[in-house]
Amino acid sequence: MFDLKITNGTIVDGTGADRFVGDIAITNGVIVAVQRGGGLQGDAAEVIDATGMIVAPGFVDIHTHYDGQVTWDGLLQPSSQHGVTTIVSGNCGVGFAPVRPGYEDALIELMEGVEDIPGTALTEGMTWGWESFPGYLDKLEKLDLAVDFGVQIAHSAVRTYVMGERGARNEAASSEDI
Repeated sequence: MFDLKITNGTIVDGTGADRFVGDIAITNGVIVAVQRGGGLQGDAAEVIDATGMIVAPGFVDIHTHYDGQVTWDGLLQPSSQHGVTTIVSGNCGVGFAPVRPGYEDALIELMEGVEDIPGTALTEGMTWGWESFPGYLDKLEKLDLAVDFGVQIAHSAVRTYVMGERGARNEAASSEDI
């Protein structure tokens, strides 16, 4: 018995092959059968009739700015509503880790200025609780997220952590900073 059977969907498998109508069976989170033309034999705990719908692998969005939103929105909307199953943040050099205590607002202002994300939303929504990048990753690991979430370390957060306000003035890093 399958855990899930998706029937009569228009399958776009991501290989570049032509789309086709068919059925898909899933057990333990793994696709175990694909039947072109439908008629896949076997019962399932759940059956979804996908007639008239596209069935495709999840999309990967490698350029997002969910660095703050991830702390309050486990669905990471609207991306998850559009079939995105993997998200990468920490892009454009902006992010929220590492952060020295008291410098949270500086990173929020930077994100707001670079990406036009409302600082008020970040200030009201974000739940902090880390200082280091590994601490941020630990925080993310504890969240119940609807998608896979990858994050790059943001160079502006590192610069702010090391140089404080001097980093914002476009001052060169000293040998001690480096």
